[in-house]
Amino acid sequence: MSDGNGSPPAVPARATARDTPTWATKARPVVDVSARIACLVLGGALLVAGIVGLFTGVSEGQLVTVVAAGLLLLVMPSIVDRIRSMKLGAFEVDLLRQMAETAKHAAETLERLGMGPELSAYATIYSELRDEQLTPLRGQLMDRILRRVANAAAVEKFDKDEVRDLFVTGSPVVRVLALGLMEGDRSLIDSDVLLEAIRGPLSGNEQYHALKLAYDGWGRLTPADRNQLLAALDHNPKLQMGPDRIAVAQQIRELDANSRIR
Repeated sequence: MSDGNGSPPAVPARATARDTPTWATKARPVVDVSARIACLVLGGALLVAGIVGLFTGVSEGQLVTVVAAGLLLLVMPSIVDRIRSMKLGAFEVDLLRQMAETAKHAAETLERLGMGPELSAYATIYSELRDEQLTPLRGQLMDRILRRVANAAAVEKFDKDEVRDLFVTGSPVVRVLALGLMEGDRSLIDSDVLLEAIRGPLSGNEQYHALKLAYDGWGRLTPADRNQLLAALDHNPKLQMGPDRIAVAQQIRELDANSRIR
């Protein structure tokens, strides 16, 4: 039979193996749905366990860890969706590029150590966890970031002026990264940076780590620097928002009092 023009009818092209969805392609949606269900079920179970722990003898540290893990699992599907919609590589480049604008050597050192993708991944998740209930988890993620950059500063030499500029010009996450470098190498501690981070922090984590640095590096500070930092602790509304920060501030006051007695 012809198609009316004298030519035989077109025969549909036979599907090739390339056009046929692979097993992995077919299974991906099933795995994705299963993983989401598993996250929700496990997250709910951990939250229930945390609630039960309130009425038992479970330590506060273990309770916070269980609740934080449960909350993370519950919100993980939405976080994954948002990260998928982003260009994570672009975020990573922007993070390193921002650092390189004022701290080229520091950015190159972190990149050479292979920390760029890891730091960017943690920073992305940290930025996504905006719910107030996830504050403890945000703190744990930031602590992880701080440990990584502190370890880098312990084995590599960073320029003090670069680290200071990194704090002054950086985003909230980058400012804390600068404090992390100071934690790894206390010779990088800058009293003006500590004072700014305590007086007007852009995040609670920034203020907390600045307080820790002030305590750990108290012996490196001049009497004038110490007096300014002590004054910054008084009547500081942001300081009162975190019990951990209040505790470190009290330790600083006691440290100063003991040093004056000696």
